[in-house]
Amino acid sequence: MHVASLDRPSRRTVLVLGDDPRLGRLVKLALEPAGYLVRVAASPAEALALTAEGAPDLIALELHYREGDGVALCERLRELADVPVIFLSAADDDASKVRALRCGDDYLTRPFSLAELQARVAAILRRAHPCLEVRGPAYRDALLTIDFQRRVVSFAGVTVNLTPTEYRLLSLLARYPGRIFLHEELLARVWGDGYREDSHLLRLHIANLRKKIEPDPAHPRYIRTHRGLGYSFAPAS
Repeated sequence: MHVASLDRPSRRTVLVLGDDPRLGRLVKLALEPAGYLVRVAASPAEALALTAEGAPDLIALELHYREGDGVALCERLRELADVPVIFLSAADDDASKVRALRCGDDYLTRPFSLAELQARVAAILRRAHPCLEVRGPAYRDALLTIDFQRRVVSFAGVTVNLTPTEYRLLSLLARYPGRIFLHEELLARVWGDGYREDSHLLRLHIANLRKKIEPDPAHPRYIRTHRGLGYSFAPAS
C-alpha cells in the first residue's frame, strides 16, 4: 500500500542511509548549497519510519551495509512510497550495478564529485516529475494518448489496436517515465517468472509496439533502448 506524503517542506528532501557516516556529510555538502534538505537515517528501521511518516523526494542508499542489503531495503521503501532511489556505492562491477538497477533509478560509484552527485539528483527529480501526472488516469501529448482507466491507446487521434500483452508492456513503461526496466524485470512482470530469460520474446514485442506508436520506429522517440540493461519510456518534451 502506498502512503501519501505528509506536508512537505518547501525544499526538496533527500533521505540518506549508509554505514559510513561520511556519506551523509558528503551528500549534505553536495546538495544543501543547492537548496535541498538532507536527512540522514541512522538505521534501516529509521529510514522506513521516516519514509512512512512523509515520503522524501529522493532516497540515497548504499548497496551494502552492516544490517542488510540495499536492494532489499529499496524494495521495502518502494512498498511505502514511489520515491526515486539512487545507489551510492564503492562497488564498481557490472553485476552490482545491474542488481541495484533492479529497484533503483540510478547508480553512482564512490568516490564521486559533489558536482556530479548534484547533477545526478537534479536529473532524477526532473524525470520523476512526470510520474505524478502519468500515474494518473492517462498519459497525453500531441501525438500519443494512453488511457490507463479505459485501457485505450491512440496515436495521432486514431485508436491503436494493441494486443493485451503489448498494452501491459507499454502501460508498465509509461507509468514510470525515465525509469530503466531491466530485460528480466519486464519479462517477469509482463509474462511471468518463467520467461525471465526470454529476451528474444521481449525484443519482438518491443519492435511490434514501436511500429504501432512511434513516428519513426527506426529512431524511437518513446521507448528507449539501454544496451545491455533494458528499456525506458521517454515522455514527449
